[in-house]
Amino acid sequence: MFRGGIAKPILPDEAKKTLQPMKHSPIRPDIQFLRGIAILAVLIYHAELIPLSGGYLGVDVFFVISGYLITSIILRDLSSHQFSFLKFYVRRAQRLLPAAYCTLIFVTLLSFKILTKSQWDDFIKQLIGTATFTANIVLPFQTGYFETTAVQKPLLHTWSLSVEEQYYLFIPLMLFVIRPKWHFTALVTSALLSLLICIIFVSYPFSYWRFSAIDSETAAFFMLPTRAWEMLAGSILAWLMAHISHFKLPTLARFLAFFLICFLCVFPIDSVHPRENAILVVIATAIIIAGNSHWLPQNRITLAIEKIGDWSYSLYLIHWPLFALSRNAYLGETPKYIKFLLVCISIVLAYLQYKYVEQRFRYGWQANKTKTFKWLVAATCIVIIAPMAGTVIRELNNSVKLDYMRTPNFGLKEACAAGKVFSNQKECETTDQPLYAVWGDSYSMHLIPGLKQEKTIGNSMIQVTKAACAPILGVASIDSNYNETWAQGCLEFNDKAINFIQNSQSIKYVIMGSPYSGYFDYGNLTLFFGGKKINGDRSIAVKQMVTTIERLQAFGKQPILVAPPPGAGFNIGECWERKNAGLLVLGRSDCNFLIEEYHSYQSGIIDGLNEVRSRTNVDVVWFDKIICKDGVCQTSLADGTSIYKDGGHLTVSGSEWTVPNLGLATLIK
Repeated sequence: MFRGGIAKPILPDEAKKTLQPMKHSPIRPDIQFLRGIAILAVLIYHAELIPLSGGYLGVDVFFVISGYLITSIILRDLSSHQFSFLKFYVRRAQRLLPAAYCTLIFVTLLSFKILTKSQWDDFIKQLIGTATFTANIVLPFQTGYFETTAVQKPLLHTWSLSVEEQYYLFIPLMLFVIRPKWHFTALVTSALLSLLICIIFVSYPFSYWRFSAIDSETAAFFMLPTRAWEMLAGSILAWLMAHISHFKLPTLARFLAFFLICFLCVFPIDSVHPRENAILVVIATAIIIAGNSHWLPQNRITLAIEKIGDWSYSLYLIHWPLFALSRNAYLGETPKYIKFLLVCISIVLAYLQYKYVEQRFRYGWQANKTKTFKWLVAATCIVIIAPMAGTVIRELNNSVKLDYMRTPNFGLKEACAAGKVFSNQKECETTDQPLYAVWGDSYSMHLIPGLKQEKTIGNSMIQVTKAACAPILGVASIDSNYNETWAQGCLEFNDKAINFIQNSQSIKYVIMGSPYSGYFDYGNLTLFFGGKKINGDRSIAVKQMVTTIERLQAFGKQPILVAPPPGAGFNIGECWERKNAGLLVLGRSDCNFLIEEYHSYQSGIIDGLNEVRSRTNVDVVWFDKIICKDGVCQTSLADGTSIYKDGGHLTVSGSEWTVPNLGLATLIK
């Protein structure tokens, strides 16, 4: 990404001999300025140092620039009958691979000492996807770009590079095969078709599309057919400028377009991407590029941003892995001063890579082709061999068995975790006439191993669970992982669940568990309530929880609320895994935490459950008395086994130890 198909400039013979890079960019300065603005927007967005909620739109700016530059080169070579697929792809390799391979080697070495086993396994897949230009196909099956877990994936950002590389395979073939007089028609038709598919996918999402297990919104974000219209917009502009002499737009229009991009980066107008924001940014970028560069004043500020634009490819490659790996090492949120330091390090490394890798390989190709080829072969071998060697070394040194932490806890059966109890009832119950219903999300599922140890309950229960769906009627929490479509499904599941429970003659007790984050937290919450997405507060969820409890009580059922285990905002399970595996842990000397940290981090949840208890007289069971003593919450058993699987879920061992000690059976009335 953040480069375009730029023809190699003709250098003086002296420069060729010394392999010195050009001091000035061969690209129009306004395009380099625009690149600088785009990469700074992405960098600030990822650093999260200052609010820039639409900074990700910098990627859309680069898509347009890449489409424009690469198509300009292809059209120029086609018109002069000098186009060659071999030369085209050699130039692409010469331009992109050295910096990419250098970054991949650097990131692999860092990842070896930072990533856990499961993270390392994911990283290998990301690495293969990046090296084969299929990262945009690999990554959606691991995570969505805006999901919480995405911020810990070192090569997440390479999805956009793969989209562009795939476009570079598609666009020259298209322009070569189609007759020149049909080029414009083909480009416009392709752009409109791609945009139409994109809008349908994001505006009318469906959970599973025919050929994949990823939802339509995720597909629209990652895949070439739904992002090609952005690059095709640049290609259309390239055709217009090649066929219409003195093609340009008024300077005022360009300034307005520039300010529109800046405004949308700060105040995006659409919560779904790519849609309105992307369309406006693409149009604005095309307006700025149209014509010549005379509109942009040359001063110290613009020249500095242009220089950042020169480094933009390397800066894009380097910055994200540093942020992602720091989040892994810090077990969550990276301190602000470290983020600022990483921004500075990213810029310095980008400059060094631009000067000593990008420019050397780019302009030294013709002068010493053999040497350059050997370097690329060596780098390719390292990219392939290094992760394989790392995997072998990690396995040989793996003296501590941590499989128990990676064992998924679905409760009784995996089908029961996905809300399929009503079609798989026999698999989700321990008797034909269960006395207890365990209702909720994964924080209800993780109680099951411990409840099975409590024979009174374990031998007479049914699991009524759906992942991430709290047992609260009429309201669902929405975030980057779960949209309105999912929320509607959650509400429908809960309606079925409470109807099933209240109509059951055998069920007398309802054990309800959830983390309740996104429902009871203080501050502004995004909720699905009243059939629509709203910005509300915890009072809505508390009221609906009270309604849920009262309805169960009205039908003679006894609800028992199980609070989530104490947490302090970091991944406790991963902390123990890192400590035991000798991996880097920053920010914490111990995987235990003070009870004050727990009370501060979960204050909204604690207050919310206490409010529900006071209004309904329902029993609330807390893990504090078991886990927290003398002001410290202990997160492992005496033998070193972690109680926690992650930041809040219990391991199977942790559940079997803690849950029987909660005294649930003593609450039966």
